[in-house]
Amino acid sequence: MDELGSEYPSELTTRSFEELKSLAFYGKSMGPEFFVIGGWAAWRYHSGFGSRDIDVVFHDHQIMDPFLAKYYKMNDYEPYGGPFETRYRKRIGDGMFVQIDAASFTDGQPFKEDRRRNLPFGLLMNHNDIWNLGESIVRIPKPELLILQKVKAHRDRSWELSRTTAPIQSDWLRGKIRKDEYDIRSIAPFITDWNSVRVILEDCDCRDLVEDSFKALRVKSR
Repeated sequence: MDELGSEYPSELTTRSFEELKSLAFYGKSMGPEFFVIGGWAAWRYHSGFGSRDIDVVFHDHQIMDPFLAKYYKMNDYEPYGGPFETRYRKRIGDGMFVQIDAASFTDGQPFKEDRRRNLPFGLLMNHNDIWNLGESIVRIPKPELLILQKVKAHRDRSWELSRTTAPIQSDWLRGKIRKDEYDIRSIAPFITDWNSVRVILEDCDCRDLVEDSFKALRVKSR
């Protein structure tokens, strides 16, 4: 918990949350619907540690790309990364940035340990709740889907960690894994329909992977 507190300081997560509300209000003004997933969706349920980044999913790239390009330009986002993977972030202090990690329904990647299996982003269409942010609303995964998305992120990052030798990348992955574990354990008490969890797992043929993670993290699925 102390490590998470230092990795997710309130001065950073507070600014990230303000940026989330700004993005949602801009979405309300411009029209496209998007889903908030990841750390901020988890926070909506457990109210514990927030998130540094903002994870969002759009229906398709034709909507997402021009929407975000305008938003980045209007809100002082800086490009970074190489020519083949330009990303954008907003400086909010000395060495502190907020980043929007965006994807579309077609971008859902398979499990890194087994590329035959996946949890497609399209599941959001039938497993979502509304989150009222005051001046706007967004959609987030129901806890039954969100915990599975978090387990997938945890497994993917653990797989990457087992194969990287770069110290900086290893430290970054360990921090992300700690946060995934925190979110998984904190989301579990909010699940009221474990049968829905099992149905999703059966449909996606990844029940054994997720149950292995639940066992390792001591999450009891009823």
